[in-house]
Parts: sequence; C-alpha cells; structure tokens
Amino acid sequence: MTYRGVALVALGLALGLSGSCASSRPEGTGIDAADDTTDASDTIDASDTIDASSIDGATIDGAGTDGTPPIDAAIDANTCPTAPCDLYEQCGCTSPLVCDLDFTDLMGTSCRAVNMAGTETSTCFSGTPATAQPSYCAGGYICLGSGADAACERLCDASSDCGQPRGQCVIEVTNGMGANLGVRVCSSNCNPTSSAAGGCPSNATKCGFFRAGTQDIVDCTVAGAGTQNASCANAGNADDALCAADFLCTTVGTATNRCRRVCNRTTGGNECASVSGTTCLGFGTPLVVGGTEYGVCAP
Repeated sequence: MTYRGVALVALGLALGLSGSCASSRPEGTGIDAADDTTDASDTIDASDTIDASSIDGATIDGAGTDGTPPIDAAIDANTCPTAPCDLYEQCGCTSPLVCDLDFTDLMGTSCRAVNMAGTETSTCFSGTPATAQPSYCAGGYICLGSGADAACERLCDASSDCGQPRGQCVIEVTNGMGANLGVRVCSSNCNPTSSAAGGCPSNATKCGFFRAGTQDIVDCTVAGAGTQNASCANAGNADDALCAADFLCTTVGTATNRCRRVCNRTTGGNECASVSGTTCLGFGTPLVVGGTEYGVCAP
C-alpha cells in the first residue's frame, strides 16, 4: 500500500493584531507540527510557522490494485533510466501500457493498463465497498488513497512538472510502514480563495493550506461546513476540517478557533468586500504560496 508520506500540515492560525496586520501566524487548521498523522482532533499551535501533520495511512491509505496484477512485461526498450520502466520519463512500456509503481511488492516499477485516464482532478476507486484502482489514472499519475478517498496524483521529479503557480514537487510517497519509496507527487495548483475554480477531485473539494517540510503549499482536502465566524473547535482544539471551502480555522485576539474567509493580500483582499466589517489581515510571517500572499478576513 502507498501513502502520501510528506509532513503535510493543515494550516491553522492564531492572529495577533498589530495595526492592520497579524503579528503571528493564525492558529488553527487542525494538525499539530509535532504529530506525524493527520487527525481531526489534532491542533495547530500558535507560532510563527504553519503547523501541519503528516498525511498517513489513517486518511490516505494506499493505492490498491484493480483486481488484476500489474503487467510486468511489455518492455519496449532498454534506454530508460529505470528498469523495467521509468515513472517520470514514462518510457519502457509498450503503448497503451504506462509505467507505475509495482503494487505487488512496492519494490520497483511495472507496466499497467489505463482503463480511465484520470488526472489530479480525478478519483480512482470503484465498487461497493469502494476499492482503489491504479488503472483509473493516466500515465504519469498514481492512485493514492483507500476506498472512496482514492484519487489520482501527478508524479514529479521537479516542481516544473507540477501545475503552476502553486504546485510543488514536495510530497513523498511511502509504504504502509512509513518507508520512503523514492517517489514524489505534486501538491495541488488549486486556488485557496476560490476552491470552486477547480483543481481538486470530487472527494476532496477544499483547497487548504499545508506545510511540507519548511514550505507552505496548498492541497486538496475534504470541506467542512463552517463559514465566517463559525466555531472550528474540536474538544477545545482548532480543527480546520470543520471549516468550509475558502475558509480557514484561525484565532484573532480573543476570538479563538473561528472559521474565517481566506483572502488574497497580493491583489488587495477583495474577497473581504462580501464579509461585512472585515479587512484582509496578513500574518507576521507572511503566508506565501506560488508568489501570492494570503490572509483572512477579520475585523
């Protein structure tokens, strides 16, 4: 089974106000930097960084097979950098077969069929109960997740392989024991101020903030229901999973653990015009993804 193994952190913020700016990062989106698993009950600590927890098998739990073993034959040449085929160059397989991880042992690569040419906006599961289907992803994509959480992710060996301006080649794929398989996938190029603009699969429609190592990124996640000023406290802790798409669990002053509208400070924070009595507040350490600075709408 395969996992997204990088320490992806759901962003939760605690805003300390200084004039029209926040003096510290917002606290809130539900995952503690000290934790290695994604858990809705985890918290984000107030600090000058965006905390985040690793996405592990509890939520993204591995790409299963589609009922037939991967095809290990059909090698079309010996010029690939990896034998029998290469994930990034997509060479070594006879068309229409494509190169993917060898899901029989996760020890290398193999050629497989493409039954559906899914991309980063596609799910990759079928049946009842739902089962992950690697063949539902196009060449250059891998099916990660279990059951109805399974979705296609773009393979990469550099950020230039990813959707721009926000996509980054920073997410490691691990096996069920946490071992790094030496394979990376892209973070999403979704828009955190307008999740509905696209870029995410139907089973994870919210474009949320995360941290991968020391880098802030955006990625697709499941949306909650909370909108402006709705509580996002879970057992007293911040939980961004309770906030709707385009909202972030934050603390501003004494107003703790509240969902607030995400805004684009680079373009003037126009998103806050529809949220009465607010302006687009930034963080003491600016939250920047893909060259754009983001904040939240608050008084």
